[in-house]
Order: sequence, then C-alpha cells, then structure tokens
Amino acid sequence: MRTGVLGAIVLINAGLGCQPAPSAPDAGVEQPSAPDAGVEQPPPDPVGNPNPLCPGPVAPGTGEVATLSLPARTRSTMTGYHIASTERSTRTRVIAEGEATIALGPDYPGTLTITLDAVVDPRCCCEPLEGTISIDDIGAIQGAATVEQTGPTTFAVSVSEEGTSTFDVSGVLAVPAGGLDGCSEYDDTRELPVTLSMTVRAARPRWQIEAPAECGERTVIQSSRPLPITTVALDAMGQRFWPQNVEHAAVTVAGDGVGLRAPEGGAPSDIVATGDGTVVITATDGGASREVSVIPAARIDAMDVVFAIGGYGGGGVVLTDGETYGPFHRTANRVVAVVTRLASAGDPLCSEARTEDFEVTSSTPESCAVDGRLCDSVEVPQGDLLTRSARVTADGTCAVRVDAPAFAGGAGVGAEIAVTLQGTDTMLEATP
Repeated sequence: MRTGVLGAIVLINAGLGCQPAPSAPDAGVEQPSAPDAGVEQPPPDPVGNPNPLCPGPVAPGTGEVATLSLPARTRSTMTGYHIASTERSTRTRVIAEGEATIALGPDYPGTLTITLDAVVDPRCCCEPLEGTISIDDIGAIQGAATVEQTGPTTFAVSVSEEGTSTFDVSGVLAVPAGGLDGCSEYDDTRELPVTLSMTVRAARPRWQIEAPAECGERTVIQSSRPLPITTVALDAMGQRFWPQNVEHAAVTVAGDGVGLRAPEGGAPSDIVATGDGTVVITATDGGASREVSVIPAARIDAMDVVFAIGGYGGGGVVLTDGETYGPFHRTANRVVAVVTRLASAGDPLCSEARTEDFEVTSSTPESCAVDGRLCDSVEVPQGDLLTRSARVTADGTCAVRVDAPAFAGGAGVGAEIAVTLQGTDTMLEATP
C-alpha cells in the first residue's frame, strides 16, 4: 500500500472534489487546486468504473479465466520535447540534446521514428520555443545506427546490434513575426538554426517481473484487485533501462484457485485476480517469473487507519485521539479516514483498500455527520480513502469509527477516534 498517499491527501487537497475558495483570499496564500501532476494517481479501474477503489461491472469479453497471455505492447514512434543545452547553444543557434533507447529482439520494432517538433530552453520560461522546426540535414553518424529523414520534422533510426550511436539532426526554426515571445537568449531572426545531438542506445533486454518495494518479501494482494506487477528491462550488465519501443514485455499469467480478467490491450498491471490462491506471472522472453498470493477479505487480520482533515497548501491536519484542534486555515470541512496498511498473518498487502469493505460511522452527528458514498461519486480519490467521510458542521466533539466487518474471518477489525474541533466556521466546503 502506498504510504506516501497520506501526505498527498492531507497536504495537497484531500483527494475530494473541492469547491472554490472564498472570495478575496489572503494575499500570498496558496489556493485550492487540482491534484498535482507529480503526485502518483491510483491506477484506472480495468473495467471502466470511474472510482478505481470501488467495484464495477465486468465488461463484455473480460470474463474470468485461469490463464492469460498478454503480447508485448510496442511502439515505433517517439515524440516529446527536446531540451536546449544552455552551455552549447549560442545566440545564433539552438543546440538541443536528445536520447532514445531501443530494445533489440524479434518481437520489437527495429526502427523508431522520432519527431523533432519542439525545443524547450530552460532559460526561456520552460515553454517550447515558438515556431515550426524543419529538418534539412542528418550527419555526423557514429556507431551502428542507420538514420533517414522521413518527413519535414521526422527521422527514422534503425539499429541491429547492441551499442551506442550518435548523430546530429540539423534544421531551422521559423521564428514567428515579432520574435520569440518571452525569450531573449537568441537573435531576433526569422530563421534560427537548430541542431539536435542524438544519442541512441540499443540493448537486448533480459526481462524481470517486479512488484513495488513496499510489497515486502512476499507479494500479497486482496481478491478483486489488480496485480501490482511490471515488466522491467535489464541489459547485459544487469542495469535497468527503459526502451522507447517497448512499453511492456509479453507475459503469460497462470492462476491456481484464482480467476483472471484483463481489458483488451491492457498491461500486466491491469490484470485483476479474484479468489483465494496464487498467480504466477512469467515473462515470455527470458522466462523470469514472480508469484503473487491472492486472499479474500476474511484473511485480512490487521489494518492501520489514520484520521485526518484534508487541506490545501499545507493546511491539512493529522488527528490524534483525544486532542483539540482549531481554529482552521486552508482546511476542508471533512474528517477522512485513510487506510495506510493492511496485513494478513504479518504480510503487508500490496493492494489498495477496497472502499466497499468498510463502514464509517459517527456517534456525534450534531458536529460531524457521515454522509456521501465515494463509490456513488464520479470524483476519483487520491488514495486509500474510505467509503464515507464525516462532514464537519459545528464545533464540538467529533467521534468517528471505521469497521471492516468481513476481516479476521468475519470477526471484523475496527479503529476509532474522538477529537474536539473549534473554530470550524473557517473550514472550506468540500464535497464527499
């Protein structure tokens, strides 16, 4: 389970659909915003449910089977920004640097088509330089690569043996009338020469099957959750590399006591396992494998729950039982419960909590009432947020309890907190 999610929920935006901040905000105060693009998001539900932590209908053609074979997902094109060198570029020429890695093998594209469509200079507000780049020459080829221009802004690289190749792609940037907006590093000309210095590395991958480090020595997940596995490419020296022409390797997946389903065209991490048993994932190229244990809710016997008030720009608060809190600043009017750990016989679960397994109740509805089921909402939570949250409506004691009645063989596992909240009228409205 992702322990880093708690910080994202508490310190960024509580993972809830939040309303705009009050008018006339304090100067210099960071206001609520959408989730940070740099924060890891929950994986999409493989059968299309808008909330990935809630159950969803099984799509046609994704019924459960005992074994699956997923072909490698490959690509033959590469796009993206190229970064200008602040040391090598001059006022009359942009020199950008680019890299590409190609996996060699009979099932992988041997040619990668690269688009020279935009260059970013860190000195120019980190925005792409305006204008269209056109290629007029490819040269200075060193190594085993074959390079050919395929269009005004594209070139194709083919490599048949392991090693590193370098070459230069030259062209011109057609500067818009009026010059480069927001960038004074270059002469204000109508055509600015551009040279892209490319380094291409080719290697024959040895594939490994990996799970996140927090999974522990054994990889254990709850039934009806996706497999937390990825295929990782290693070179001849055992070093990891990221080939641009292969997104994931081909795998075979076999379940023992477990049913499997996956969406058409899905990755290994999109496979959902249901039942009580084991799954063995094997890389078709190389034979590396990994076993995942799948258990039902009844075999989960321990959980850690953190209660918190979500906030914006550092306004979140992690709650401690018996303490008094308030007044509040940049905080949402919700007490949320976050599952930070599930375990079975001492093994940590490497899957997110399923919201439908929990019941959240409040014994103090006059100050914080439980409402709104996240599973009925199109809002996607940012982590292991439970089924319900408690909406704070008044000052006073807020006592909230979480129960997982199906855990521990049906005996259930629970957690609770009671805190005193003051100055709650300053909290910001947030939807369930």
